[in-house]
Amino acid sequence: MIRRAVCLLLCLLTAAACTTPGRAEPRASAPAPAPALPDGQKGGWRPAFHDEFDGDRLDPSRWADHSSAEPDEGRGNLGNQQLEWNRAANCRVGGGELVMTARRETVTSPSSGQRYDWTSCLITSTPAYAFQYGYLEERAILPAARGFWPAFWTWQARGVDRHTETDAYEFYSDNHRRLYGTQFSGERGRCEWRPAFDPTAGWHTYGVAIEPSGTTWYADGRQVCHSDATSDAPTAIISNLAVYSRIPPEPATTSAVKRVDYIRAWTAS
Repeated sequence: MIRRAVCLLLCLLTAAACTTPGRAEPRASAPAPAPALPDGQKGGWRPAFHDEFDGDRLDPSRWADHSSAEPDEGRGNLGNQQLEWNRAANCRVGGGELVMTARRETVTSPSSGQRYDWTSCLITSTPAYAFQYGYLEERAILPAARGFWPAFWTWQARGVDRHTETDAYEFYSDNHRRLYGTQFSGERGRCEWRPAFDPTAGWHTYGVAIEPSGTTWYADGRQVCHSDATSDAPTAIISNLAVYSRIPPEPATTSAVKRVDYIRAWTAS
């Protein structure tokens, strides 16, 4: 009995020596909970994929920094009126958001030898997440200076051999009063609307529901367009900040940012 009491006392003393008085043991931070529903939706969706950008770096288990949508090593697409070379160094996570930065700096593609006078950021959920039907949403502030082309869209998943793409939004920063959405799959459909707000002046949500019955676009939880066209194959999520060659930045412009609070995806419940 005495021997057991001594052992118990030694165990207690050892535990006390390893613990700082008055301070709780550190606990691993839990991942941010999955959001229940898209902005403005009352039901019908369950969470499938999301990133709240609460860490201090881009999560490689969710995102890659290059895509088959960009033919030059997955990072550049001069033939699509884009001036930028995409790389992870331009994708910074901190303070609860992703900051995509386009910078005026020269890069030469190691494979094609093409020269790019801008660098920027593109992220894609390939290979972590792909889907055919679902609801996508991004909360963002878009760049104000002329010459930039931010977008939130999907691109054909690995193994899909035809053009399959849905644009939740495209924004050309020379015109703050136009947003565009496009369904490139199947019969194809286009959405063009004038927002009641300036997308560069504050946070707004941009969403798209891709369903068997069609594609519906949303801004701040309100429906803005619908098309009977819909996706005909699995796609992955892409968010990026392109530099637009048709209306390029002013010579004095050396950088621009797109700020992203979160990216979320749901499937039908």
